Amino acid sequence: MAQPEYVIVRCKTALNRVHGMPFRWSLNPYSGCRHSCVYCFARQFYVKADHGDRTDFAARILVKENFPNVLRQELSKPSWLGESVVLGTATDPYQPAEGRFRLARQTLEALLRHQNPFSMLTKSPLVFRDLDVLSELARVATVRVYFSISSVDLDLWRTVEPGTANPFKRLEVLRALRQAGVPAGVLMAPVMPGLTDSLASIDGVAKSASDHGAMFFEAAPLRLMPTVKEHYMEFVRDEFPDLLARYERAYPGVHAPREYITALQKRIQAVRAGYTFADDHQRERSRQFNPAEHVHQRQLARACVSRLRRHFALKQQRRRQRADYRGSQSKRRGG
Repeated sequence: MAQPEYVIVRCKTALNRVHGMPFRWSLNPYSGCRHSCVYCFARQFYVKADHGDRTDFAARILVKENFPNVLRQELSKPSWLGESVVLGTATDPYQPAEGRFRLARQTLEALLRHQNPFSMLTKSPLVFRDLDVLSELARVATVRVYFSISSVDLDLWRTVEPGTANPFKRLEVLRALRQAGVPAGVLMAPVMPGLTDSLASIDGVAKSASDHGAMFFEAAPLRLMPTVKEHYMEFVRDEFPDLLARYERAYPGVHAPREYITALQKRIQAVRAGYTFADDHQRERSRQFNPAEHVHQRQLARACVSRLRRHFALKQQRRRQRADYRGSQSKRRGG
């Protein structure tokens, strides 16, 4: 693969409001992704934002150089309620560019400063570099780190995710995070019909996740949005031509047929039942977030901080008054 072009840009906002997902806010310090996964849904967002065409997605990476500064300002606003945010939805925050620009690390440091809960999805073992920040953040806020692993078949991995690290290297980092007390798991996504949707394929990923100490395991079916569908269908035609007719029948729209999804979910649940993965209740709480209750909690916290500040200011004022009094008494005795 040829080296990508890195384009330095400046952003106006860092926190991105999300609709129709189990979370409300996302953070994406980069646009485009060097991982070049053939199924990546973020290609649509890249093209829709007029950053380039679908082939530019992996070749022309936008680097939002002021992203951490903008995020720090937004997290400091009184209007920010401290909701959980997701790092890495329209890009992988730990793609190769992160080794040079360190925007994801600075993002974590900003979240740590405000003790803001967050979750993250990545395919990169580079996360290990920031274990110090992640472990500290996990002690003061709710943290979830998901490693995206679509297959542990190394031949298939090289074909569908040509720019990513070996899935077992990701799992080794997952193990290190768990040993450091960071809640981490595996998201098998997307599950690709005819390629990774068999019981054996799903169980292979789940077993590998379990063997490496994953706290969570979830899986999700393939979605083919406009732009993404064109790219993925070309891949199927070139690499798995026998499956092309099946995909064309199954994906007249974005989603696979309802009956297929129902059957797939049953397979996933059957596999999960064979292991001791925890349910990620944080994802459910994100769906049920109550702004009014959270505002009340934040107001109580601010009131407490305000009282402490007044208390310490009064103590300092009294110290200064005593020091001034002692100074004046000394002058009188000296006179």
